Amino acid sequence: MKKISNRDHVIASASALFLQKGLMNTSMDDVVAQSKVSKSNIYYHFKSKEELVVAVLDYRVQLLRTVLDEIAQSRDWTAARRIEQIFAALADELNGRDCVGGCPILSLLSAQIPQVRVRIHAFMRELQGIAEKVLREGVERKEFKAGIPVPETAALLITILEGAMQLAESYGNTEAFIKAGATFLHLIQV
Repeated sequence: MKKISNRDHVIASASALFLQKGLMNTSMDDVVAQSKVSKSNIYYHFKSKEELVVAVLDYRVQLLRTVLDEIAQSRDWTAARRIEQIFAALADELNGRDCVGGCPILSLLSAQIPQVRVRIHAFMRELQGIAEKVLREGVERKEFKAGIPVPETAALLITILEGAMQLAESYGNTEAFIKAGATFLHLIQV
């Protein structure tokens, strides 16, 4: 088994802390304590908290991208099944962290770091593209209503995902998250 590097361990530790305590309430000393990696080693990899935030964002985006790509590429599933699986995968991720922290990507916007904003914007456009592709396939296969405006419906799907993550955090469970996905599908299915 491949050993995780100190750098990757620090990123994972910081990511968990940012979700648990909030980005602004997490200091580099907290990251040192949580990761058990020396401060000098952390600063060897990350010259500032801002650099660490960017690395955490890249880590979180890559985790989500991997899951979404796998689901989007599942050609043997219907479009509706792929949307259900997106909600299920995100619910599993939320449950894995006891629904703490809401959206692990958008929560990093509070850092007010231009590089973070640019990367989040790029990822949200990528997510929009994935949603549009699945929705178009559903319309073409006559799973979804013919007249739905695909770009706007994709944006609505993303908005529902984000809002449902906040609900999951506030309720402490993913019940409303799963129901939001089912309701979305009910609205667009034939």
